[in-house]
Amino acid sequence: MSEATSGPATQQNTAPALSRSGDRPTRATARTQPRDHAASPRLLRALRLAATCAALALASATSIAAPAEGIMVEHFPGVPFADLREALADAIADEGLSAPVVSGFGAMLERTAPDLGHDPALYGDAEILSFCSAGVAARLVAEAREHIALCPLSIAVYSLPQTPRDATLAWRPPTLDSPGGDAVRALMARIVAGAARLVGRR
Repeated sequence: MSEATSGPATQQNTAPALSRSGDRPTRATARTQPRDHAASPRLLRALRLAATCAALALASATSIAAPAEGIMVEHFPGVPFADLREALADAIADEGLSAPVVSGFGAMLERTAPDLGHDPALYGDAEILSFCSAGVAARLVAEAREHIALCPLSIAVYSLPQTPRDATLAWRPPTLDSPGGDAVRALMARIVAGAARLVGRR
């Protein structure tokens, strides 16, 4: 009788203990889960922000370092802007062409900086000289009437604020694989070489 009575009593004493010990991990898990779920969105937001900043920095660095495809550049260290600009205009005249149309590119950027918010000192000086050769233009449009969009031709001359005595020429010859394209490239090369010669660099 006493053994039969002691058996159920042992089960009654141990069952609540197992139940209580079993409840503790469940309650602990329930407490830790909200913290895990709350941390994940913050981590994802931080990762997205870091990725966005990295992409913007890369895009900015790329845009500064890489000029547009096809642009030709010749630097003239020790040659001031005014001297190279005059030499370029003379080299155009030496080809028998009319005086170029001059665009005050640097002055335009400086004038509009307060309203548009860009740096007013992107250049020390900068001008674009546009010109046209009737003979070369006729060869271009004889090949395709749409080639009118390639005229007039232009060559830019500029200096930078930090190097005012180092001027540069920049131009973009057409990539046409045709006699007209060859004529344009040859004309622009002669003008650049003529300007270089006039400032004593050829």
